[in-house]
Amino acid sequence: MTRHRTTRGLIRPLAATAAGLLALGAGTTALALPAAAAPGPDTAVVDSGDGWTVTRAAGGYQVSLSLTAALPVKNDIPELLADGQDLGPAVESADGLTLSVTTTDPAAATARAVSWQWSSGGASTTTGPSTLPSFGNRAQAKRAAPQTPAAGADAATADPTTVGTHPYTIADYNFGAQAIPLADIGGIRGELEGRIYLPTGGGAHPLVIFLHGRHSACYNTTTLRGTSGWPCPTGTAPILSYAGYDGAGEALAADGFTVVSISANAINANDNQLSPDDGAATRGQLVLDTLTMLKAVDEGRTVSYHDAATGNDMTMSQALTAGLATYPGGTLTAGQLAGSMDFSRIGLMGHSRGGEGVVTAGTLNEALPHPWNIKSVFALAPIDFTRATLPDVITTTLLPYCDGDVSDQQGQHFYADSRDGTFRDDVQRSDIWVMGTDHDFYNTSWTPPYPGASDDWSNSNDPVCGTSATALASGHNIRLSPTQQYQVGSAYIAGFFESTLAGQKQFAGMFDGSGQEPSSVAGYADVRTVAQQPSSLRTDVATFQSASPQVTAGGDVTATVCASKYGRTVAQALPYCTNPGSTLTNQQVPYWTPANYAPNVPLNPMTHVTWTGTDGAVSVALAPEQRNAAGYQEMTVDMSPDESVATGTDMTLGVTDGFGHTWSAPVSTLNRWGVTRMPASTSTLLGKIVLQQVHVPTATLEAAGLDLHRLAKVTFTPAVGADGATTGGVYLSDLGFDSKGLGTPDVHPRTAVNVASTTVEEGSGPATDHVAVYLSQPSRSGVTAYLTVIGSATGKVGLAVQKVTFAPGTTCQAVAVPMTGDTVPGAAATTSYKVAVSDSTDAVLGSQDFGTVTVREDDGVTGTATPAPPVGVQGDVCAEHEALGDPGKLSVSDPTPAAGQALALHAGGYRDGESVTLTLGGATLATAVAAADGTVAFQAALPADQPSGAAVLTATGAGSGRTATATIRVHPAGN
Repeated sequence: MTRHRTTRGLIRPLAATAAGLLALGAGTTALALPAAAAPGPDTAVVDSGDGWTVTRAAGGYQVSLSLTAALPVKNDIPELLADGQDLGPAVESADGLTLSVTTTDPAAATARAVSWQWSSGGASTTTGPSTLPSFGNRAQAKRAAPQTPAAGADAATADPTTVGTHPYTIADYNFGAQAIPLADIGGIRGELEGRIYLPTGGGAHPLVIFLHGRHSACYNTTTLRGTSGWPCPTGTAPILSYAGYDGAGEALAADGFTVVSISANAINANDNQLSPDDGAATRGQLVLDTLTMLKAVDEGRTVSYHDAATGNDMTMSQALTAGLATYPGGTLTAGQLAGSMDFSRIGLMGHSRGGEGVVTAGTLNEALPHPWNIKSVFALAPIDFTRATLPDVITTTLLPYCDGDVSDQQGQHFYADSRDGTFRDDVQRSDIWVMGTDHDFYNTSWTPPYPGASDDWSNSNDPVCGTSATALASGHNIRLSPTQQYQVGSAYIAGFFESTLAGQKQFAGMFDGSGQEPSSVAGYADVRTVAQQPSSLRTDVATFQSASPQVTAGGDVTATVCASKYGRTVAQALPYCTNPGSTLTNQQVPYWTPANYAPNVPLNPMTHVTWTGTDGAVSVALAPEQRNAAGYQEMTVDMSPDESVATGTDMTLGVTDGFGHTWSAPVSTLNRWGVTRMPASTSTLLGKIVLQQVHVPTATLEAAGLDLHRLAKVTFTPAVGADGATTGGVYLSDLGFDSKGLGTPDVHPRTAVNVASTTVEEGSGPATDHVAVYLSQPSRSGVTAYLTVIGSATGKVGLAVQKVTFAPGTTCQAVAVPMTGDTVPGAAATTSYKVAVSDSTDAVLGSQDFGTVTVREDDGVTGTATPAPPVGVQGDVCAEHEALGDPGKLSVSDPTPAAGQALALHAGGYRDGESVTLTLGGATLATAVAAADGTVAFQAALPADQPSGAAVLTATGAGSGRTATATIRVHPAGN
């Protein structure tokens, strides 16, 4: 089977990446730059202060901030602020001492102060304590009684970390620090390194790949503090992040799985500087490249990689250690790996940015003509900067409640964005909330006293999540010890793959919403799961994502469909889910946390129910095709208090059949947590609004005398709260009937959505340019996605966005991008602004889901910068994109010239006014400007020393990128 490498060839590293064009699409407004004073004779600096400068750029400004020290290496990303106004994601310089943003925001030109913050809102400088108090082995009491399990389920299940009995061996492999080229990260090379957990005794085993997240690549061998750079500089040593998941790796190996945990240190050292998406595609491609390597080794083929750091070539036999002495099983040889992996059953686990990385691996995989058989993906505390959607794969996302790094738990988008008909697939998806766990301690290499490790929850005195003696004795503390947290991670990782790849049904209840917990954590862990069953095993009664005549409210009760968090400045189709003027932080409403590169894409619609008294209800009338629930195990609905509820409230859930028989019960009696807010303290990271799942077995309805074949109505009636309140509010989502099951994962080639980069002239005033959003192949069904232009005059939450819809059979849309130029010189010849596609339906994001709009400064440049050649009048961007793969014909006056001979050449299809360069073997022979009809003509002489034989002449447009070629046969002068 042939495997195809995917790269994003249109994106290049930028000195200053994107941050702004203008608003897109109908109903939005083009944003004009304010008038600004002309620059001085030798500078384009328009504003400056202590350690920061603002310089004029084509169509906007570049804002730069100098740092006294490089930022801590976190999974979060930095942003710049002008006078407290968010300018959007910042790019780190190669040495880590400068942050920069390019923006059209007028606040940049008049800023009195420029600062930075982490995008998720965590503390800007602290990395948390590097040492921890002794937790002991305290088994913390649960805050409430265990949830009643589903029919036939046990509250505690067999433990995934002890079920296996296979002997196994462990070994590390390392082909070198710069063994392979990395995709989409500035042309750098990285390590091909990792740890293999292999059952002994032969046979092909299900294959699981682990991918760690973003952490310091190295540590100082004297101070033991984390450092940057790759390969590790003198005086430092690598941090073996890949070695931190032994608990899950060994449990799976003992149960008959081949596990490979891979290193991504080179990516961690370069992603914020060089990658357009901060490394998502690079990590995803590394996973696919590792599968390619493993497939060759499994087939007994010799694989060899060249390490550019040492100049050595290395085979797998040479790359393997002799065996890790601290582990059982003896040595591991390349020969033992042959035939040890079952590539029809592949699972991926990624932690933090690695979580986004394995989801990206899944989307890149389905864009391939021959995808790998990836069956399941476990995303552990993931980031989600772009809003990727993943079809056809069983997916679970684990979210740590005391996460101080990815504190807005943005990775839950992977669950929310891919359910409810986003794709026609048949797989189970779930979110798992784990109380009391931080971001890092799921990996022992990120846990003190390991060098470079610290607790990412920085407020050690917080009564709920802190680790100081005072916090632990607060009576409200939910924090697990590092050992306890690691066991939770090991058990859930192992159990997920034992269930999804090996069919071990005893672990299914850990992920399907049944509330089962493995025996090793059931004494202390508080784990809360929301699950959606496969489409073949459920009937959706009301998703609550759009207005429906089935859903009505009356009396003291109102019901409004809403989406997103209050405060966006781009018009939204639905009202905000949070109240006007809400003080809730992004960390407190993770369902509506805006993604860094898609912050105005609508987020997680649901229905907001409010009441001013206990008279009235929300009623959901069942359509005829929804009334027969006899074949299902349960009714479920997701519910959470709104921000008006300080601690908890209650509702009565009722069901009525067609004969008038009724059943009802308070929600507080139906699930472990009732209708309560998550644990809160004075921290603005806590008190999160998170949906809990309510389960009602259909057997309960039948026992109450209801006819399961003729159910008619479901009602939600306010109840007096525990505090006596008769007012309140809840959010509702996903009411339906279902039965538990994994469904049928079915990875197959899918259409991919991409965006093409383009280059335009700045212009002197308002204008409209375009960006091509295109599909990799026609789709039989309609496809939608969102295009975001990174940056605008209202900062991060005002980023421009437009929904793009492809009718069946269409493959390209030219999306309008209104922008405003100026008439003053800039500091750089060109300025590049980032664009991205996201949140696709019926298609995956492709390998070119990020692009750039490069704006040429057409008013001259200041200082020593050299002006860029004209790029001409933008043409049909879809046609320009398609032409990139189809070179035109360059006509030559003499196809068999002599060396030194003058030639006349011409070609067509270029932009009006763009500069076209004629080259031979990489050397420029002439330049010319295309005429209004797109034709260009050259008069050029071949070099006098041009060798005899065939040679290729190429004419390349500076704006369209169009090429035209001609092959000539040169003979010596005088012949």
